[in-house]
Amino acid sequence: MSDGDPLTPQKNTQRRRPTGLFSKTIGQLPRSLLTSNNVAINSKRRKIPLTFLPPSTKSPLFVYSNDYDQRSFLSLCSGSHIDEADSFHDNLRGDNESVSTFRSLPSTLEGNNDEIESIHQWLDEERERRSLVSGEDLGETYGAINEGSDDIMARADRYFPSNTRRSSFLSLEGIVKDEEEEDFEFEKVTTRKEIDKLFRYSIPLIITFFLEQIFSLVCVVFVGHLGKEELAAVSMASMTSTIVLAIFEGIATSLDTLCPQAYGAGQYKYVGIHTQRCSLFSLVMFVPAALFWYFSGYFLSFIIDDRKVIKLTQQFLRILILAGPPYILFENGKRFLQAQGIFDAGTYILFITAPMNIFLNWLLVYSETFGLGYVGAPIASVINFWAMLIFMILYIVLVDGSECWDGFTLDAFNHWYDLSKLAFPGIVMLLAESMAYEVLTLFASKFGTSALATQSALSSVVSLLYMIPFAIAVASSTRIANFVGAANIQGGRIAINVGFISSVLIALINSAVIFFGARHIALLFTDDEEVITMFVNLCPLISVFVIFDSLACVASGILRALAMQMIGGTISLVGYYIIAVPLALYLSFHSNLQLLGLWLGNGAGLLTIGITEIWIIYNVEWKEVIEHAKSLALHGDS
Repeated sequence: MSDGDPLTPQKNTQRRRPTGLFSKTIGQLPRSLLTSNNVAINSKRRKIPLTFLPPSTKSPLFVYSNDYDQRSFLSLCSGSHIDEADSFHDNLRGDNESVSTFRSLPSTLEGNNDEIESIHQWLDEERERRSLVSGEDLGETYGAINEGSDDIMARADRYFPSNTRRSSFLSLEGIVKDEEEEDFEFEKVTTRKEIDKLFRYSIPLIITFFLEQIFSLVCVVFVGHLGKEELAAVSMASMTSTIVLAIFEGIATSLDTLCPQAYGAGQYKYVGIHTQRCSLFSLVMFVPAALFWYFSGYFLSFIIDDRKVIKLTQQFLRILILAGPPYILFENGKRFLQAQGIFDAGTYILFITAPMNIFLNWLLVYSETFGLGYVGAPIASVINFWAMLIFMILYIVLVDGSECWDGFTLDAFNHWYDLSKLAFPGIVMLLAESMAYEVLTLFASKFGTSALATQSALSSVVSLLYMIPFAIAVASSTRIANFVGAANIQGGRIAINVGFISSVLIALINSAVIFFGARHIALLFTDDEEVITMFVNLCPLISVFVIFDSLACVASGILRALAMQMIGGTISLVGYYIIAVPLALYLSFHSNLQLLGLWLGNGAGLLTIGITEIWIIYNVEWKEVIEHAKSLALHGDS
């Protein structure tokens, strides 16, 4: 058993008088509450069952025998409330724990702050344990109070003065619902409210993703002016690092399932535990990736002939190894905050670090005093990623998000195999699409320089616009997973509908931008009339393509919320590598459609993926999803 587990026998060498403060409060509660299975309290932080007293080491409320789970229970009430205590005792007999002896304590006994603190701590632990082992019936709630809250609060205030309140105990904000925080289990969900939530969550995410896209672009722009070998090397290093780091972004998508579900279920400490576990897993997985970067020159020699480009690329990647750990921790930290509904932290951080990244590149590449030339660019990237991580930690500690951090724990070293069952399909879902684009770009080079330039420009535009539906996918995934964790099926269904409606609206906007602004967009990339013509001619097809892209993106996010990464990964592999890529190659080379064939094949694959995932989502067995979410929380599976 873990430390603090209420079932773990604990020695009590220092015996004090038990507190009467808590017993007086319980004695004032209505009989209807005392005879319920348990009492959950809506608050910002916790839902607390009130049917147990803590096995405090400072107050002998429980006396343990040598046998496991055999204890003496001391009465909460006395005097005129002894009949209510009897009802309370009868309720306890039906619980999972065995209670041996029942005795009354005088209500005049005094308590101290240490004992009250012990009660607070135990209630937190017992609340989490009870919510995990209860609720076998999906229709059963967790016993939240819907009536009589004001009366309970008034009674509790007699015994718990405001200066002794804590946010996780019954007299704090505990007994009445904090209107600023959501109760995902009992919340009345409406389409209008979900649209508002999705909009407010997505805006900072869109800004964040756009700012993240700038980092690699800044590096390429600064280094590109040093020479063509340096430009080729930094482009190759950027592509290699993007593919490798996408692996760890894929692992982090497991937190899109685990953290919001834990938060929605009220299991706040597990949000932190899942984040720690995923971070450690990713850091271990980064070791072979770091070795690959360090010896990248050997592997690049098979595809690049220029020895100088190989040497410069390897030099860049070797320095960039130091940026791997902060990147991993930052991505996991974003999920940690997003699960709590905190989506703007990354935006604030990137508003600081994006300009800093530009300044550092200038300072370390071109500055006469501190300039280092080519190696200054990867050094600037390393400093930038560490700064992002430090700012995120400061945000959590000083601003918001720390309530789900319960400290470092050895539990983070457990259940890695179970984590991998979500992480690896997540990697497949992310890499399948990005690698498909790289393959198609590679084949575009067979049609000449103009075709390659056109393909690169189109891919850049589509990738940039993709950030908008991707932000909606992340926001929708978080909302849906919150409702799944709280077993709120109606809320989950409404959130899914809103997510798809939003994806269609955004897709139509993106489509209109490409269709009506084709020539203006092309002029941002080149002045070559041949490339511009090819770009404009393909834009009507691309305007339809982005609609399929948006639907498939949001559908994949929803599957992550439902812990269905394995299904999503399988669909992505089939869609891209059984349908999209083969069809694209056939239409391009055998039908001589060239770039048109590449995009037709890719669009067909995306359409297949989107339709299939949408069909699965709207035919999902919600009871199985909820049960699976409970098993993830109950067994620590990841």
